[in-house]
Amino acid sequence: MNAKLRIAAVATALSLTTLAAHAAEPVTSSRSARCAAPYYPVSWQDDGIQGRVRVAVLVGADGSVQDAKVVESSGYRALDRASLRAGYHCTFAAPKAGDSAAVWTTVQYKWVMN
Repeated sequence: MNAKLRIAAVATALSLTTLAAHAAEPVTSSRSARCAAPYYPVSWQDDGIQGRVRVAVLVGADGSVQDAKVVESSGYRALDRASLRAGYHCTFAAPKAGDSAAVWTTVQYKWVMN
């Protein structure tokens, strides 16, 4: 199959919440992120494997990812694992001065062939 492919990583803080113990309610904010597109093997394309994966990432005060987990599966274990690995390699803008709490945010990967 000689199809053009597109993988999109959307990481514009879809659900950013503060994890500080003193916070009574989650604080919503947005941070810009850089996430590289994961590798999409030709064999997956040939098999028609496509889908959307949402990965929750724990972003530290320095903008690095400290933890990640799949929160919405594509239904394909291979896509989920590749998205999870990619989520660990995202980098986020540093928070405002004085904001040192780690926060969870969501990165969405769309695995589609055009």
